Amino acid sequence: MAELNSSSKVIEFFKKLFFVDFIKGLRVTFGYNVSKSITERYPDEEKWVPYRRFRGVHNLWRDEQGRELCVACELCSKICPTDCITVIPMEDDTGRGIADRVPKVWDVDLARCLFCGYCEDACPTTAIRLGREYEFASYDLASAVLHKDELLLPQPVPESFKGGVHARARFVRDKDGIRVEADLNNTRKRKT
Repeated sequence: MAELNSSSKVIEFFKKLFFVDFIKGLRVTFGYNVSKSITERYPDEEKWVPYRRFRGVHNLWRDEQGRELCVACELCSKICPTDCITVIPMEDDTGRGIADRVPKVWDVDLARCLFCGYCEDACPTTAIRLGREYEFASYDLASAVLHKDELLLPQPVPESFKGGVHARARFVRDKDGIRVEADLNNTRKRKT
């Protein structure tokens, strides 16, 4: 036991004398310095297009005839754990929706949302779906509340697109400011 203790003390002494741990750390650091970089060139050159299962900003959907799928049943707002969804129903006989009841107001507060997907699961008509948009930073909280007319707009990435790729990106300037738009025809998988 004493020999074992004294030999481990000698080994520890030589480790400290020759800076073994320091050299091991430098080896790891220099290994990363000479390895290939995996930097993403966002937003100048490329943008990540998430997989279909990604849960981003909410979307309200229409059917093939352009009618709103939401029947204002309010199940999404009742199941929401943060109470960030507001639905106010109204009777409609103009044929805007698939039923005679449509939402007059359908708002979601993205600042409070957990993006848990409960609203998507509760919807009987699959009118609400969490999309792939993840860029929704803003300067004020009022712009974090999305209204029905914004949620009904067509989405930039179609649901059929598989995702999980980097797409060539370009800046687009419009009345709302500058945004990054992905070119879905020019995509590639990231090399790891």
